[in-house]
Amino acid sequence: MSEVKIKADKYGQAIGLLLQKGGGFQTRFPHTLLVTAEQRRVLDDAGCVAANGSAPKTRKGRGEKAK
Repeated sequence: MSEVKIKADKYGQAIGLLLQKGGGFQTRFPHTLLVTAEQRRVLDDAGCVAANGSAPKTRKGRGEKAK
């Protein structure tokens, strides 16, 4: 499950879509939902996603070890 930030004016619509599709989801404060990948795709297509709750992190090299 991944966190998805929902637009403030689309929160009710997003909940309605998820209830129609079935399956489980969790709500978080403020306007954040924990959903599966398929549910996230549905919310993206409906235009309800404001931003991803957890931004992808880039991997940084550790550099050379000291001898």
